[in-house]
Amino acid sequence: MILKTADFDQQFFFVLNIFCNCYIYVSSNLRLKQISVMLLSPEKKLDLLRVLDFLAEQDVASFQFLAGIVNEVNFAKGETIFSKGDLGGAVFIIAKGCVQIHDEGHIFIELKEGKSFGEYALIKTETRSASASAKSDSVLLRITDDHIQLLEEEFDVRIIDTILNPLRNIRKRMVVKDLLEEELTQQKATIEKQRKELESLNATKDKFFSIIAHDLKNPFASLIGASDLLVENADELSQEQVKTFSGIINKSARQAFRLLENLLTWSRMQTGAIAWKPKEIDLWDLVNEVVILHTGSAENKEINIEAVIDEDLRIPADPNMINTVVRNLVSNAIKFTPRGGSITVSSHVTPNKVEIWVTDTGIGIDSEGKKKLFRIDEQLMKSGTENETGTGLGLILCKEFIEMHNGNIWVESEPGKGSSFKFSLPVSLSSL
Repeated sequence: MILKTADFDQQFFFVLNIFCNCYIYVSSNLRLKQISVMLLSPEKKLDLLRVLDFLAEQDVASFQFLAGIVNEVNFAKGETIFSKGDLGGAVFIIAKGCVQIHDEGHIFIELKEGKSFGEYALIKTETRSASASAKSDSVLLRITDDHIQLLEEEFDVRIIDTILNPLRNIRKRMVVKDLLEEELTQQKATIEKQRKELESLNATKDKFFSIIAHDLKNPFASLIGASDLLVENADELSQEQVKTFSGIINKSARQAFRLLENLLTWSRMQTGAIAWKPKEIDLWDLVNEVVILHTGSAENKEINIEAVIDEDLRIPADPNMINTVVRNLVSNAIKFTPRGGSITVSSHVTPNKVEIWVTDTGIGIDSEGKKKLFRIDEQLMKSGTENETGTGLGLILCKEFIEMHNGNIWVESEPGKGSSFKFSLPVSLSSL
């Protein structure tokens, strides 16, 4: 078939028009994507491939073969090349641009032209240990494990078995080493923290025992002094003087006994010798028993003491511990309440807890003094209204016992306006 010139020209321009339209469409799309297209020369590919350490022993022919089959890939700025956890299967060499290796916002390194990345996950079965993204429009050379296998078949070499697999094993050992080092670092930090805590605790206990030792001397000094006077001057002393010295001995003995009793209880707690044995207890019975026990001491100071507790108020608690708490709080109230004052032990019930208040009309405590209460490393140096002494150990016991019940203990007080020591206890075993 012979085409006329006019027909040929018409068909030629028709085809040319289609080609131009296609070219414009492709060009515009490439510009929209802002991807830099760069066709790498064989020489450029050879230069890039030589940066791969695992190909260092290959000859020129091997590099030329590989240069002919590897892929040139383009990534726009911000585009992800691979993510942490993705399967591997390729190593990349940067021909143009910049790549960031990162993990959850932390950038490990920025790589530029001529640098490679991804070697450790060149084998398909390996996963990426970090993510890679293009910091700028980038052109990369991608070498896959399929390319390496083709190279092995073509030149009868063993790159995967002799180089890449050992490299993978080294990587695994490095990962294990890093994990062990991290664990050892954490253990070292934990041990160091525990060491400092133990040093602080020991220093605190040393200070506490020095306070206890000092306070133990006072009642025994009074005991020894009063008893010496009785022994040496028994025939010369009047009945009234004997009674006075006997009172001093009795008071000092009781003071020493209370201190030793609290100290023994506290030491047993520290060694775990005190078992927490909760059972249903009647708070009305318990509180009234403590109040009756202290009535004599209160009357000696002309202090009115009373219990205002709801009848049949029962809660799950360890009776010995709660008895110790109430006993210490009432004893302290008597100690710091002047003659003619009053003390009230009352109960206050809410749906979830019971509060016991020991309220007095005593001398009160200022804000600095309140900060020192319930602490083993501090001591509130304050004598009672008739020079009664104390170490604060009783309040430390109270705090530990109440906290064992998932309760709280606190004080509300102002100087000259008395104090109200309060503690709360859960009303059900499920809260313990």
